[in-house]
Order: sequence, then structure tokens, then C-alpha cells
Amino acid sequence: MQSFQNKVAVITGAASGIGLASAKVFANEGMHVVLLDNREAQLQAAVESIQIDEARTLALTVDVTDATAVEKVAEKVIAEFGAVHLLINNAAVFIRGPDIVDVADDVWEWLLGVNLYGTVHCIRSFLPQMQAHNEEGHIVNTCSLSGLIVRPRKNGVYATSKYALIGLSEALAHDLAESSINVSVLLPAAVASDFYLSSAEHRGTLGGENMFASTPEDTANGMSPDEVAERLLDGVRDKRFFIATHSQTRAMLEEKHRELMAAYDAADAFDQVRQK
Repeated sequence: MQSFQNKVAVITGAASGIGLASAKVFANEGMHVVLLDNREAQLQAAVESIQIDEARTLALTVDVTDATAVEKVAEKVIAEFGAVHLLINNAAVFIRGPDIVDVADDVWEWLLGVNLYGTVHCIRSFLPQMQAHNEEGHIVNTCSLSGLIVRPRKNGVYATSKYALIGLSEALAHDLAESSINVSVLLPAAVASDFYLSSAEHRGTLGGENMFASTPEDTANGMSPDEVAERLLDGVRDKRFFIATHSQTRAMLEEKHRELMAAYDAADAFDQVRQK
């Protein structure tokens, strides 16, 4: 998107962190912003913190795992603003600690319900509205670096959801290739937000003891949500599919790429032996 003035942005997970920072950044660009979250008190405080005269704001409480509720929210947004131009699917939850083999179905369903199905529900409810006005639009899915590479951090359930989200985003980009709507995946690494704490609060006793009662130091010292949002704005303006934020993580992805190419080298060698 090149023009943001008087356009409408819808952002999930907008009560704090990257979601709230993104709402402020795009409001500063002249957009009207709709903040969606399931934390009502935090959401009201968030919308009140956006003090930009030209920007109209609307806060709506919704559980993105509920497809019917998301559809009703979409109807309210259209009734209020008439159109949606930017959809940022940022709502997510997190669990870290258990081995994959020890994760029960209810934990998988909880996390995938928010991180994957929540995005599906929002796309299904808002994309037809974006297509209807035939103007330039953009969908951003917050995927995390964990959607490209998994490190030994015991966050496999979360990483699984983000890998799925990148596949969904690539497929959606193909679906929309001939349209005026672009798709991006945001790939942050460590961000200094309340993500650990809000996820633990949302999870409650589900999945057992919380092994991270406070935000780990490497995350607490991470990039600020404001900086991530500025980089997101740059990526949307430039219509990039992959929006990287942490340049220092390049080496990890290069290492993974070398391992993948080595696997293809081995496949080539196997083919050559077969042909003799």
C-alpha cells in the first residue's frame, strides 16, 4: 500500500505489544484503526492511548477462535467505516517448556485455535469486504521467525502454528496474485512485550505449570514493539511478502539453507550412482 490516508486498518491482538504499536504507527499515517482483542480492560486503555486527532478509533472485544463472533465484528466494522483496507492478524498465544510428546490435545487446540484458526476466521470474514471495494489492500499475518526455523527453546507447539501460518500466507498470496490485495508475513524474533505473561494468563492451568513465570531476559531485552511496527510499515509500503525485523537472525536462516542444499546435494549424488 502506498496511500494510507483515511483508509481503515483492522488489527487483532491490539491491546498491547506489536498490535498496539502497529495501531499507533498506522494511525500516524492517517489511517482509521479498529483494535480487536479479548482483553476488554487492556483494550480500552489501548484505544485511549492513541491520541491522534485525524484518526478515528474503534475498540471491539472478540475471541478470534469464535468464527461467528469474528463475523459479527466484521459486520460492525463495515457498518462503522464502510470498508477495510489493511488487516493485521496479530493475535497469538504461546507456550514454552513441554516436550512435544507431552503436549495434550487440549493445549494444541487452544494454541492452534488462536494462532491458526483465529487468522483463518479473520481472513474469511474481512477479505470479502476488502475485495468488494476493489481498492488497494494488504493482509499481514504475524508469523514470527519461529515459522521459518525452530531452535532448541522448547517452543515446538508455537513454532508448529507459525509454520502453518506461513504456508497459509503463501497460499493466500497465490490466491490474490491477480488482485489489488497484497499479503505479508511479519517475522519478528525477540520482542520486549508482555507476550509471555498475557499468554500465561490466557492459558491458566491448561497444560500444567507455567515454566516461565516472568519474561526471559533475552526476550525482555529484545526489540521494542514500536520498532517492529515501524519496520512493518516499511514492509507494507514496499509490498514485501517477507517482512524481516531482526537482521541479526540472518545467519541462522543461512545455516538452515545450507543444510537444505546439502540434502539436495546428497539427492543428486544418489541419482548419479543410480545412473551408473
